[in-house]
Amino acid sequence: MRKVCQDCLKCVNNVGWIGLWTSLFLAVLQGSVGVTTGSKACLAIALQSLCDIIGSGMMILTQKVSSKPANDDFPFGYGKVEFVAAAFTCLFFAAATTILTVYDIEDIFGTPTAQSDFTPFLVAVVSVIVNERMFRYLQCVAHQAKSQTILANAWASRAGMYSAAVVGLCSVGPWVGVPVLDDIGSLIVIALIAKIIFQVFLEAVRGLLDHSVNEQYEERIETIALGVAGVTDVGRIKTKQMGRKVWADVDIFVDPANTVSDGRRIADAVRSALLAALDDFENVHVNFKPVKARTMCGAQA
Repeated sequence: MRKVCQDCLKCVNNVGWIGLWTSLFLAVLQGSVGVTTGSKACLAIALQSLCDIIGSGMMILTQKVSSKPANDDFPFGYGKVEFVAAAFTCLFFAAATTILTVYDIEDIFGTPTAQSDFTPFLVAVVSVIVNERMFRYLQCVAHQAKSQTILANAWASRAGMYSAAVVGLCSVGPWVGVPVLDDIGSLIVIALIAKIIFQVFLEAVRGLLDHSVNEQYEERIETIALGVAGVTDVGRIKTKQMGRKVWADVDIFVDPANTVSDGRRIADAVRSALLAALDDFENVHVNFKPVKARTMCGAQA
């Protein structure tokens, strides 16, 4: 398992291009079949693949921007560009699905255009296989790189897999004399895409609002801090996700007999221990307080 994770880390620099070329292949295949057979469901997943191309472009862009060092204009770095890109990807998906929904509704109440053709079913099978493989690949890279943009594209691929499966089932409609089934399948695809868009957009908003990741790291931070000589207890812990990295603010308690210099030395030791043990951490600020300060706070409460 460890080897797979290391392989995923090596793929971070190439993941955007791999996603782009894969999505381009699917978009051309699905779009050409949708146009020649009149299948709205095929056009729906083609539109989804076009959105994936945009998402892959976002991945390439954010990899270049987020890796830039902090400067005077952006003293906290460019980490949040991940969440901004994820939000814009969702907006592209939303716009595309809205347009296709209008066409589907018009087709349902008008004259269905889908033809009796076996090709859409074959395209659906190919799309299911390719999208599921891409989902697993992108999810692995996203977790290793702590990238919200890559994760958004991973779930877009999973949505593409579900969508293609629906297209495969609904492609039998024209064969059995129910061509409107193709349009219904297209609407189901749109609903699946909308669900994924909503989930990813919420995660992006949480990231932009400095959502806490204490539930993932609080226990480990406390254990590491208490393992440093001179730390008697751990107080408040605050963490937040900054793009692919985590920032933390930790309060520790030391013996009141220690000098200020001793307290700073212990706090520096805690900071170094946290950065060494937690690869995801980029910035850690440790505040030290004498034990009696905690006692006084408890009495006041």
